[in-house]
Amino acid sequence: MEDSSIIATIGKNSLEEVRVTFNKYKGSHLLDVRTFSAFAGEDKQATKKGISLKVEKLPELIAALQTAQAEAARLGLLEGGAA
Repeated sequence: MEDSSIIATIGKNSLEEVRVTFNKYKGSHLLDVRTFSAFAGEDKQATKKGISLKVEKLPELIAALQTAQAEAARLGLLEGGAA
């Protein structure tokens, strides 16, 4: 990776977290959503579990996540039912 900046970290469980980062790789700006895991007491390391998208795809990803959130609320899957 040429450049990387962490946007958010979301705890998954006691050993894993999901990190949202912006990266620059071979001249392309990427959004990366990836699982990081702790192995044998070491610092958390990136795993193969995740996706990288060109930043231009961010509005489509946000729209898809908003649709998923609304559907989860409709189904009563979110605490408090808020969308």
